[in-house]
Amino acid sequence: MEPLGTEDDFWGPKGPVATETADKERSLCRVHFPEAGSYHCPNMGLSFVVRRAVTIEIEFCAWDPFLSRNVIQHSWMVAGPLFDIKAEQGAVAAVHLPHFVALQEGLVDISLFQVAHFKEDGVLLEKSVQVEPHCIVLENPSFSPMGVLLKVIPAAWLFIPITSTTLLYCHLEPEEITFHLYLIPNDCTIRKAIDDEEEKFQFVRIHKPPPLDPLYLGSRYTVSGSGKLEIIPQELELSYRSPGESQLFSEISVGHLGSGIRLQMKNKKDETVVWEAFLKPGDLRPATSRVPSVPKDASTLLHFVDRHREQLVVRVTSVDPVLDKLHGQVLSEEQYEKVRAEATMPGKMRKLFSFSRSWDRTCKDQFYQALKETHPHLIMELLEKWMRNSGGS
Repeated sequence: MEPLGTEDDFWGPKGPVATETADKERSLCRVHFPEAGSYHCPNMGLSFVVRRAVTIEIEFCAWDPFLSRNVIQHSWMVAGPLFDIKAEQGAVAAVHLPHFVALQEGLVDISLFQVAHFKEDGVLLEKSVQVEPHCIVLENPSFSPMGVLLKVIPAAWLFIPITSTTLLYCHLEPEEITFHLYLIPNDCTIRKAIDDEEEKFQFVRIHKPPPLDPLYLGSRYTVSGSGKLEIIPQELELSYRSPGESQLFSEISVGHLGSGIRLQMKNKKDETVVWEAFLKPGDLRPATSRVPSVPKDASTLLHFVDRHREQLVVRVTSVDPVLDKLHGQVLSEEQYEKVRAEATMPGKMRKLFSFSRSWDRTCKDQFYQALKETHPHLIMELLEKWMRNSGGS
């Protein structure tokens, strides 16, 4: 098991409680609450009130397999994520299940909410004792795959206000920066499915605030931005798609950020701005570990390490870890010891660069990789400046 990180922590009476991954393929995590009290995970929107210390398993599920086996799918709208929760019987006094219906608009009858429990012999629909703006409360719950549904005919879905969120991902290349922009209901299971898919292609999420106001399923929004951007498609529709399905997104390409670019989404009907964000070079810091593996200058064919030699000589603060990664592959034993014998860091880097004159591109790629792993923030900064000043050429 490995910690998920602070994003999926639960907050309890004495601070954060770490959540651990039990099975990544199944999106199954485990959390141990050390004492009685209330515990809330802002990222999942899920809360538990427990009577004593207890370990709880939480699996993110997709609605489709469960709805397809039951006759309720046409008269009910999915209104939140589906979880398969397991806990010691009697240990949980209450569970708060998240939903993404915006109640503050006053357009939804809260008596239409129910919690679906999927069991081996069918589905059980349970009314909640309490419907809150972002969750439904069940007291003394019994656990099975469960989530929030709203009783409404499909034709009325378009009139249900939805709490939505935007997801923005970045992939950095020397020649251009690519962003993927999603607009989805605020559902942690969909969010995780998108995170996992984008990670496969080395895209990294950039955190920006979500839309302030509720939006509507089926509504369309135009995507635009400042500067020279290529946006395909230029329109997004807010729709509910199961975590197992492909999600809609706009791909945005730009040669370089310059001092920054502004992105916007407008309602296609009345051109009201529903979301905007300003992206500046510093926002790309999360992509540090995904810096391209072989950057080079397209116009002069200078390798990255040659182009930035002066800065690398004066700003690399720890040379020995770089040498260790090059030893035996790029550097001989004699060269390794000669570099280490230099008294100062700049002296070591100059000696290292003296050997690089005979290196081919593969050796320089390995040098770059070693620098990226040992000094990621420096390499990222140099790459950003290069792209900003030269347009990535």
